[in-house]
Amino acid sequence: MCGIAGLVGPWPSSLVAAMTEAIAHRGPDGQGLWADEGVALGHRRLSIIDLTDKAAQPMQTPDGRYLLTYNGEIYNYRELRMELEQTGIVFRTASDTEVMLYLFARYGLDCVEKLSGIFAFAVWDRQSRTLSLARDHLGVKPLYYSELSMGFLFASELKALTLCPDLPRDLDPSTVADHLGYLWTAGGNTMLKNVKKLRPGSTLTVSADGEVRQERYYRTPYFEPDTTLGDADPRALQRQIDGIVAEQLVADVDVGALLSGGVDSSTIVAAMCRATDPDKITTFCASVNKPESGTDNFGDDQTHARIVARHLGVKLIEVSTDADLVELLPGMVWQLDEPTADFAAVQTFLLAKAARENGIKVLLSGVGGDDLFTGYGRHTAGLIWAIANQIPGMRSLGAGLLGLFPPSTILGRRLKRIGALLAMEEDTMLADGMSYSAVGAGGCLKLLSAGVRDAIPADGIAAGIRASLEVTRGRHPVERFLDLELNSFMPDHNLNYTDKMSMQAGVEVRVPLVDHRLVAVAMELPLSAKISLFQTKRILRSSQKDRLPSEILTRAKQGFGVPVRNWLQGVARDLMEELTSSKTISARGLFDPHAVSSLKADFQAGRVDAAFTLFPMMAMELWCRALENTETVIVND
Repeated sequence: MCGIAGLVGPWPSSLVAAMTEAIAHRGPDGQGLWADEGVALGHRRLSIIDLTDKAAQPMQTPDGRYLLTYNGEIYNYRELRMELEQTGIVFRTASDTEVMLYLFARYGLDCVEKLSGIFAFAVWDRQSRTLSLARDHLGVKPLYYSELSMGFLFASELKALTLCPDLPRDLDPSTVADHLGYLWTAGGNTMLKNVKKLRPGSTLTVSADGEVRQERYYRTPYFEPDTTLGDADPRALQRQIDGIVAEQLVADVDVGALLSGGVDSSTIVAAMCRATDPDKITTFCASVNKPESGTDNFGDDQTHARIVARHLGVKLIEVSTDADLVELLPGMVWQLDEPTADFAAVQTFLLAKAARENGIKVLLSGVGGDDLFTGYGRHTAGLIWAIANQIPGMRSLGAGLLGLFPPSTILGRRLKRIGALLAMEEDTMLADGMSYSAVGAGGCLKLLSAGVRDAIPADGIAAGIRASLEVTRGRHPVERFLDLELNSFMPDHNLNYTDKMSMQAGVEVRVPLVDHRLVAVAMELPLSAKISLFQTKRILRSSQKDRLPSEILTRAKQGFGVPVRNWLQGVARDLMEELTSSKTISARGLFDPHAVSSLKADFQAGRVDAAFTLFPMMAMELWCRALENTETVIVND
């Protein structure tokens, strides 16, 4: 795990040196820079496999033709190394980096078809003067780029690109609406018009004449249930997960795990215990004081994590995450590269920091279980919508009855939310179901300023969301939700904050459930193996019956993060008022000050559940301020 940066264009190599310094947290163990006329590659190293200096980057082939800067881990690198050795290649290091380099030299960008791992890499071909970029199948590792008239820039983090004095800083209005409704930007856009995200499973080449070509080598498969599987085999799933977890334990440093006491993380730790001595496994869980108001869905992770740790015989370190969030918020949104309004990011950082302080550089996480096997409330809502849609008038009746519940309690808010979704047509329901905002797409559009609103589709559906809806039309709503999870929510939100905040602490987080081979298996499972009206993750829970306590397997889904509603009405109220004041809103020009003032009044009076609408506004204002305070570098040869 590392940080990479580079350029093709008229800028001096000192710009790349500054870019790699801006992401030094991603690689505290070393740095490297290679430059030639019109090109430079930079690297920050977090040593995981082959800790010697021989494995430093950028790394080049003996003939000097190919140069590689690479971020990630290739879990099957030993098998690939043996394959390459049979062709006569002699390796100088024990690293996966050198395997990646020779794979590219032999197969070009087709090498990605052979990789099992998480990666973002760049290769410069000195002979053809071509730059090649690639990102892993599911988008675990980030890669940003900017295609300018005078050249091309790329980096692991957006903040590094903002150092270039020639990069325009104009905001993309469509992403303002995305962050307001979804908390993330679906698709390839970012808050800056001139910075893009290379999509998961994609490659990009910059040719000698400056032509930029992007191709997609992988997309998560569409739901194609294997009718021969029946209710599917939990034991087969268990074996599949065991194999992937064992593969991802490869490292020359200690490997720990994040343990919330939920089904997903507990499954990962249970599999680790089959691959290595439980006494050697250290796990980390967040310790949060649950608010008395009862308006936020946050459970007692540490109690459940203790149960799992005792049951499996692993060490558990409880990490207090009751931090000063008012103080941490500005730094958080800038570190995330996008104004992501989710305090789960802070918890991820604090857990990773604790791991690093305990000598652990690598953590396994249960991220992805909800996205593969169902688990979010919207999945159950989608199932209810599909059932009600089969009975004439049932959706309208249900919407009317459930809409009567007040949003002042967790149950009331959930029922009211389901009622609102029942009232919508399918595509609108799916798009709105992905949103964190309870004011609806129409309500969000009214909050935007006229100039921003003009750039948004009338239905408010983000382009990245619409792309998934188009290719899944005609399938079951829950299947369509899972496609949206895997192609927008997971890479653009969950995996983004997991990577950015763990790497902020110099720790690599691996995500075994986000393995493209497991995704293929999950997409063949009948929907009934995943969800019923009364239970999600049915097959995953069944696969762990002989490994985990029943109270873990029956535990309801609970949030990971901070009780935002309680926070905004308490210690952060003054901050909210300052960041969303009419003066601030008018000066920024992204939102309508009158509509925002009205929403705040309704929120404080308990009439509208607007916490996850106001919080994104706050995050965007703080992100814009951080951008304004980030100076470009003076580049010199």
